[in-house]
Amino acid sequence: MNPYELLLIITPDYDESEAEALTNQVKGIIENGGTLLKVDPWGKKRLAYPIRKRSEGYYVLYIFESVPSFVAELNQSLRVIETILRYMVVGYEDDINKLKAELTAKAGQTTPDSNDGSEDTTTSE
Repeated sequence: MNPYELLLIITPDYDESEAEALTNQVKGIIENGGTLLKVDPWGKKRLAYPIRKRSEGYYVLYIFESVPSFVAELNQSLRVIETILRYMVVGYEDDINKLKAELTAKAGQTTPDSNDGSEDTTTSE
């Protein structure tokens, strides 16, 4: 399995919840044919040049592993979704093992305890 990056630009005509729904739809497509490692929503950004008369878009970066033949299927699936302004799938060039180690370490961290001093702020009468 090879690592890949998918950068997606979604039309800004929808609110955050609809953009998140499309993000989850693409996430499902990737999980059907590969292993999704990371989803990084960048939010609404200004485009370098107008695309379909729009000057902004929601950017989302996906990092995943799959067999090379799945990339063609992914391209075909993304091509038919009208709310996607642009997308690009490229090979992941950074150290994939380092990314996996970071994600594992982040998943291994527990949420902070409530004993962080915040409970001392209550006053007793």
